[in-house]
Amino acid sequence: MTGANPIKGAPDEDVEMPDTPPLKPTPPPPSRWQVFKKEAFQKKNLMYFMLAGVVVGIALGAGLYGLHLNKRVVEIIGYPGELFLNALQELVLPLIALALLNGVLSLRHSTAGAGRVMGWALFYYFLSMVLAVILGIALTYIIRPGRDTPFEHGSGGDCAAKNTDTIMSKKTVATQDTLESLLNVGRDMLPKNIIKASAESSYLGIMVFMIAFGVVLSGMGPTAEPLIQILETANDVIMKLVWLVIYLTPFCIASLICSTILQACNLLVLLKSLSYYVATVLTGFAVHSIFSLPLTLFLLARVNPLSIMRAYIPAFAMGFGTSSSAATMPMTMECASKYGCRDSLVKFVIPLGTNINRDGAALYEATSVIFIAQAHGLSLSIGNVIVIAITATLAAIGAASIPMSALVSMITVLQAVGMQEYVKDLSVILAVDWLLGMFRTITNIWGDCCAVTVVEMWARRHDNKLARQAKKADVVKADTIVVALPASSDTNGAGDFSDDSAAHSALPVKGI
Repeated sequence: MTGANPIKGAPDEDVEMPDTPPLKPTPPPPSRWQVFKKEAFQKKNLMYFMLAGVVVGIALGAGLYGLHLNKRVVEIIGYPGELFLNALQELVLPLIALALLNGVLSLRHSTAGAGRVMGWALFYYFLSMVLAVILGIALTYIIRPGRDTPFEHGSGGDCAAKNTDTIMSKKTVATQDTLESLLNVGRDMLPKNIIKASAESSYLGIMVFMIAFGVVLSGMGPTAEPLIQILETANDVIMKLVWLVIYLTPFCIASLICSTILQACNLLVLLKSLSYYVATVLTGFAVHSIFSLPLTLFLLARVNPLSIMRAYIPAFAMGFGTSSSAATMPMTMECASKYGCRDSLVKFVIPLGTNINRDGAALYEATSVIFIAQAHGLSLSIGNVIVIAITATLAAIGAASIPMSALVSMITVLQAVGMQEYVKDLSVILAVDWLLGMFRTITNIWGDCCAVTVVEMWARRHDNKLARQAKKADVVKADTIVVALPASSDTNGAGDFSDDSAAHSALPVKGI
């Protein structure tokens, strides 16, 4: 055979063989450290690292407390925590502003039916959060957890005298004429210059402006979509930055707690006051969850709160473990569907509530700010308390569904009443935030569960009303047709709408 290769099975010389790509080397298996980093540094484990930071900070502070370290050494120990608080203050304005704005913009695609449901949900969210804030403020003034607990730091024998002088000099810092304070609430909500208000940390006006801006932008249609996309991207960027800061929390919280203990004039008095504070907040969560929310369920929906509470036990357990209502949202939606709420409402009300309904956070922020004021001997006027209530509600709405979000937005409330110089005292609250955060999340989730139940019952009543109106209209129409028929026509069964009435009736909800 001409031109055949004599070697059997060998290719002809004139045939070009394709180049075989070189084999890629098999990557080495990940090291134990790489596996540890991948598994350990996840959001679900953040709470455990925070708890470890609390333990380390308390242990170091207690161990070094008796050494009476130099002021400069204590300052160096607390330096990472100081930078941590500065980073939070730097991010709090864009975080709250963009979160509120995007929350309003997220509702722009609502249909007519969804708009009605949204109105019901927003009404209930606002009602429950106002009740939570009022309850928190009332309990703080009744229990007074910050009494006789100066947070002023000093050293040596002049500590008590230094604290006494400082407290007496600041007795009237936050006190204004009641009428003037009430008028200033309106001025803060509508400042002359929004840029100047931002520079002066007047966040109440910024919140109102962002809500109004979002409402107007939502109604501009397709022409506003490019700007909306930019704002949504900016919100995502800020969220990633916040998470970067939060990932540093375990180390920074140890620094803050240790330096706070070392600067405390009377450690036992501080611990006693902190225990009063924890008891006040937990009492507020319990009263709101056991009495306020069930009362709204009974009055607005006429349902048994105990049966609803039992249905959501899996969601409560998951929220207690994750300290995040966003992470618990799928479980909450599943519990609501199993209970009998229609899927269309569950998929609308629960995600909306996860983003804006934060009864526990609102109560927590209002209580904490008044606690800090009491610890410094500040006398808050009625106007100041109203500002705290309004700002705590709006800040809780704008807070993201992440761990420590309420603590971050608490800076907004402090600055709204001119207490920005006491942001450093959040280090005391940081020591117990991991504990309060779990119960705060349960309160937030329970508020969402009550909201979807109330909206479901209102939707059923609305459907029944429409069904009755439709049936009545059909009957009137049939009667008109009967009158118009000639006398010889057969009218048997012309007004029988028994089958249609079943089609118009609302389906019962299981368990309600």
